[in-house]
Amino acid sequence: MKPRCRIVLACLVAGAATPLLHAQDTPPNYAAVFAGTTVAYRPPGESFGGWQHDLTALLGYGRFVSKTVALELDFGPTWVRGDYASFAFVPGVVWCFHPNAYAAARFIVPVDPETNLVLFPGLGLTRAFGRFSPILEVNLSRTVGRGRPDLGVAVTAGLLVAF
Repeated sequence: MKPRCRIVLACLVAGAATPLLHAQDTPPNYAAVFAGTTVAYRPPGESFGGWQHDLTALLGYGRFVSKTVALELDFGPTWVRGDYASFAFVPGVVWCFHPNAYAAARFIVPVDPETNLVLFPGLGLTRAFGRFSPILEVNLSRTVGRGRPDLGVAVTAGLLVAF
C-alpha cells in the first residue's frame, strides 16, 4: 500500500472512531433550549407558501442510551404572528453519526387546542464547546393524525447543555 493510501485509510478509521470517542466523553444527560420556525408550508391540496410567521420555543431533556443514540423529550408553545397558537410535546430519538452531525426522528404531539400527530424527521449540525453545544437543525413536517396530510420545512436553532 502506498504511503498516501495508508494516511487516507488511517484518517478514515480515526474519523469513524471519533463519534464513539466523543460520545464516551460526553455526559449522558443534557438540557435543551430551542427556537424554530416554518420556512415553507404546503397545506393539503394546495401549493407551497413561504415563511409562516410562526415561532416555537421549546425546552427539553435528553439522555444518551448508547454511545451514539439519545432519547429526548421537548415541550413548548407556538405563536403565529405573535398570537398563541398551540402547545406540544416532542418526543424523539437522536442518532449522532458524526461528532458534528446527527439525524433525529421526532414526533410532534400538539395537545392544545387539539391533539394531533406530526412526523418531524430532521438532520442537524452541532459543535461542542465543553458542556455547551449549539445546534442548527432542518426538519420536514407531515401531519398524519387527523385529516389529509400536509408538508412543511422547519429550521430550528438551539443550545444543549450536558450534565
